[in-house]
Amino acid sequence: MALKPEDPCTGFRHGTVVDFINKKMARHAKGPEFYRENLSLSWEEIEDKIKAILEDSEVPSDAQEACTWGSLALGMRVARRQGHLQGRRVQWLHDFAKLHKSATQALASDLKQLTEQQELERKEAAFKLQLVHAKLAQVQKERDLLRWKLVQARFATLKASPQGCRECQHQRQAIQPHKVNLPQ
Repeated sequence: MALKPEDPCTGFRHGTVVDFINKKMARHAKGPEFYRENLSLSWEEIEDKIKAILEDSEVPSDAQEACTWGSLALGMRVARRQGHLQGRRVQWLHDFAKLHKSATQALASDLKQLTEQQELERKEAAFKLQLVHAKLAQVQKERDLLRWKLVQARFATLKASPQGCRECQHQRQAIQPHKVNLPQ
């Protein structure tokens, strides 16, 4: 018996099907032997071997038929193995997609936090800039006031001295707008 009914790797679900295929393979010693020898091969390799057997005119027809039934059983085994591998690949892709989704959510959360932090830093910098502008305006007012007081003190000093009065008048005249007589 080449196929075992309790072996889930055969790809067959029903014992009667396994028994039938075993009987067909057992018609010639080459059938079960072909099955056992090729258990680990890919379908392409199995098909190449069965093709060679079928094209060989020296192989008896009952051996060809037994090997063909063996190749059917091997094909089901390969299909079962590929289905199992495909299921594992699908599960891996599903797990990978979940991981990708989690990573995307984490990145989105981090991006949101960074954006909020940058906005807070921007507002803080804008507030500090406003304070600096206000202080600068205050310093400029104080500078202008001190300059005005300095000019007043200079005029007062110049007024107090006899020579200063002439200079003071001279400077006042220079500051006052000139009257221009226009022809009528």
